[in-house]
Amino acid sequence: MSRMKILNIAHRGYSGKFDENTMLAFRKAIEYNADGIETDVQLSMDNVPILIHDETLERTTNGHGYVKDYTFYEIKMFRTKSLPKVLKLKEKAMEQLQKVNCTIQNNKLKIGDYTLEEVEYFQNNNGEEIPTLKELFELFIDSNLKVLNLELKNGIIPYEGLEEKVLSMIYEYNIKDKVIISSFNHLSLAKIRNLDKEIKLGALTNSTLVNVPRYLKDISAECYHPCFPSILNQKYIQEIKEAGIVINPYTVNEEEHMKMVMKYGAYGIITDEVEKLYKLSNS
Repeated sequence: MSRMKILNIAHRGYSGKFDENTMLAFRKAIEYNADGIETDVQLSMDNVPILIHDETLERTTNGHGYVKDYTFYEIKMFRTKSLPKVLKLKEKAMEQLQKVNCTIQNNKLKIGDYTLEEVEYFQNNNGEEIPTLKELFELFIDSNLKVLNLELKNGIIPYEGLEEKVLSMIYEYNIKDKVIISSFNHLSLAKIRNLDKEIKLGALTNSTLVNVPRYLKDISAECYHPCFPSILNQKYIQEIKEAGIVINPYTVNEEEHMKMVMKYGAYGIITDEVEKLYKLSNS
């Protein structure tokens, strides 16, 4: 497959520069020419699908404890951690407008990688909220994105009804043909397949599987989402491709690794570094 055709899938949005799994990261993925977005779905205590990677809140937000122990309203009160950095950038830019990375693009003031409007939002809102799946779907349907990869985060905490809720929302927004549902919990993928015989499934793995085509056939998954070093073998990846399986490895952030994955012919690359992959695939 040629370089030009490889899909650029933004891992948790454009997380290389912006807070992961936020509406800003998703909008920036679109702005910087990603072909798709990958994100993580969990449930609040009152069963609202929300987008956050960790089962706990501490790493990415000012909250504490497990996501599952908070209601939707309570989760919306938490904020991501980049507010001090963004406000410091604004202060510095305002003081030394001509000396820092502060430019005018499309008639909008740019402060580093942010528009002034985005910085003001951060300031007025005390940071970025944890978004809902609904918010992302609203953005997705108004975009030109080709794919939305929803990772169900139910390997550690078995969220009851997660599969049904996600499928119901996909049907509501009529985006089934553009969605890949993935998970490290392959029992969850099997459940999805029992509920829907057509939606695309992606088997996530952090190891090197033996006979991938046979295994994916057994669980009725069309896509293979491996940790990228496991597929850097021409014979291994060719066997998978010849079986008609779509290969979207994660998380490929270094240019040399992107080149390797492209050389071996993956369909898409899941990356934090949206701009880097875009420039490489269009060079």
